[in-house]
Amino acid sequence: MLVCVYQVKSAKILGVFPIPSFSHQIVFRKITQELHKRGHELTVLTPDPAYPKGKTPANYTEIDFHDASYKIFKSNINSNYKREGLAIDFDMVRGMTALFMKIIEYHFQSEEVQEIISKNKYDLILLESVVLPGLIYSHIFKAPVILVSSFGGYIYEHKIMGTPTSPILYPLPMRNKIYNLNFYEKIREIYQHYSNEYALYLNNLDDDRILKKIFGPQTPTINELSDNIHMLFLNVHTIWADNKPTTPNILYLGGIHQEPQKNLPKDLEIYLNSSRHGVIYVSFGTNVLSSMISTDKIDNIVKVLSKLPYDVLWKWDGEELPGKSENIRISKWFPQSDLLRHPKIKLFITQAGLQSTDEAIAGGVPLIAIPSFADQWYNAEKYEKFGIGIHLDITTFTEEELHNAVITTINNER
Repeated sequence: MLVCVYQVKSAKILGVFPIPSFSHQIVFRKITQELHKRGHELTVLTPDPAYPKGKTPANYTEIDFHDASYKIFKSNINSNYKREGLAIDFDMVRGMTALFMKIIEYHFQSEEVQEIISKNKYDLILLESVVLPGLIYSHIFKAPVILVSSFGGYIYEHKIMGTPTSPILYPLPMRNKIYNLNFYEKIREIYQHYSNEYALYLNNLDDDRILKKIFGPQTPTINELSDNIHMLFLNVHTIWADNKPTTPNILYLGGIHQEPQKNLPKDLEIYLNSSRHGVIYVSFGTNVLSSMISTDKIDNIVKVLSKLPYDVLWKWDGEELPGKSENIRISKWFPQSDLLRHPKIKLFITQAGLQSTDEAIAGGVPLIAIPSFADQWYNAEKYEKFGIGIHLDITTFTEEELHNAVITTINNER
């Protein structure tokens, strides 16, 4: 008889993913669920629980912050989006980081988190990388931290990890333009890079004050807590990061959120299969609602799509789409990943979010990008670099420009 004895060491892990954006939460969910499958015990703070209340598996606990987190987030996005897109500038960085602090401050003061702090110990902290105040958990539990980003790395993440940053040599995702810059544009991007660094410095000072107010005057600063960060996970493929040098403790996990293809709902399958000329899919993601885009730009899109021979599926958050023609079908939700793998999808008009980009590439669907937020300008430029799509400016595009972009993209044989 042969006896094999081996040791398995399980860890108790705290996942802190506060930002209310479902498309980003599914990235974190894949990591925590896989760790659970491998025998670890997980407690996850999230605005988008993976399981119904009371239905989580053993050794997997979810603390649901959905209602409060989305209320805080949406009220801020709605008030700021009047600028016709949230450009990555000093004010945006200051505002968004302050918003993230509001959300995590609510978490700190909740009964659920207070109970976690008083009754538990953890071996590891998985922390959403945009909420550095969450590093306080590493101080409370004396545990190392892995930062997890649902997109590419930002300035402070690379500085923490010791990798070089340069606004010209190594452009990062939160940039408005990265290729073929003229002299003025280079000066602008350099200025913006360092003004954003200054904004982050000021944000850290604000966060330090709030943490000391909540946890006491002896609370370490964000800079001091950053010493507890051991690794950084980025949900982006290395090809999307160009030639940026990185350290061994930065892992690229591009496309980790993607699932095996599933069958479409029957009515949607029939709609697609019966389309004579194919279908254009329109979605501007989960963070910025289509109805938040200016009416004249929505009118431009509707007019162009109404004149084309293609059917249209449009993820639209309202009950009615003004000016909608018979070839346009709206819904508040579509199974996007599976939809984009259907052969009748001819084109994806998108905000150029990273998760949407990954899904379009997996489905082999060409793209028209109309970016308006965060890393979307960066991704849109990548479309043109790699020949997978066209980039339009949300503030200036005309009916003619959109029409030409649609025809060019669909007929491009690359």
